[in-house]
Amino acid sequence: MWLFGKYKDLFILFIPVWIIWIVLFLLPNSFLQNDVPLWVWAVFILGIDVTHVWSTLFRTYLDKEEFKNHKTVLILAPIIAFILLFGIAREAITYFWRVLAYLAVFHFMKQQYGFLALYTAKAKIKQHHRIFKDKWVLYFSMLYPVLFWHLSDRNFVWFVDGDFLTTTFQFSWRIISESVYWLTMIGWLIEEILLVQKKVNTLSYGRVLWLITTLFNWYLGIVYFNSDIAFTLTNVVAHGLPYLALVIFYQIKKNRFKGFLTQKKMSWIVISIVTFSLLLAFTEEYFWDMLINREKDSFFTSIVNYPMESVVNSSWQIIALVLLSLPQVTHYILDGFIWKMNDSNPHLKHLLISDKNG
Repeated sequence: MWLFGKYKDLFILFIPVWIIWIVLFLLPNSFLQNDVPLWVWAVFILGIDVTHVWSTLFRTYLDKEEFKNHKTVLILAPIIAFILLFGIAREAITYFWRVLAYLAVFHFMKQQYGFLALYTAKAKIKQHHRIFKDKWVLYFSMLYPVLFWHLSDRNFVWFVDGDFLTTTFQFSWRIISESVYWLTMIGWLIEEILLVQKKVNTLSYGRVLWLITTLFNWYLGIVYFNSDIAFTLTNVVAHGLPYLALVIFYQIKKNRFKGFLTQKKMSWIVISIVTFSLLLAFTEEYFWDMLINREKDSFFTSIVNYPMESVVNSSWQIIALVLLSLPQVTHYILDGFIWKMNDSNPHLKHLLISDKNG
């Protein structure tokens, strides 16, 4: 059982991540220990990561029906987020980045579980028979690498230096902890096979691949490759592409369900979501670099010159930081509402679970 369809799932949700692994294994360690190249940043951070954040607009503010269904949270989320972030940033910029980093980790984990839950619901998998519950195995597969990150030296950060509460700790128990880690995953897989053989559950290839891909991606990106490039690529591709696909798929299926979909309109949905989200992502990053970072001016000023100076070390820095972070944090908040199977999302269950896509 697949989420979007066998080939769509494979070529959008899985194969891009697997290709990243192959590339990382083939690249020399000397290259992996470099800073993220500008072209890698432009393609993956700007083109996928920031773009997927802005694609949320098509699931919320730019959809009249969805805006009506979620009006209260759509209005209050950015307001409350601004007030809280501004207060934290006023207290200390370090706290500001720390809160954002842990919110991001939580959000990334919840998205991985959200897709697994969709696969599980669509395949009608029974969980009460399991010793190794899907939910806890999936979270464990991500929590261990993050814990390892906190207790060892890594050559990368989530946002900025010091955003995580890390400490130098000798992993004398690493052999034991990793044995438990891998044995848990093997136990889950064996139990999955046994339950299928006993005909308690059907075999959902997409669900199995999702959990296993998540496991290897977080382990390779954080534990195995001690590299900023490796962490960036594994993190962004596995997170951004599935979300973009989910937003596009939802809008296409919703229009088809209402009888509004034509081939021309389907193409327009895909092009408009990707193009408009990319343009907004470019604009956001342009302002980040112009006002705060000044690290990629060679890229941005080759397209549009900076009309003003940086606001770093000025009284406007906090406001700029909060405003530029607001799209991302609002995206984190809204995701907790717009993908829930409840009355505020009347089409969700039918479009993502009930209908059959292969």
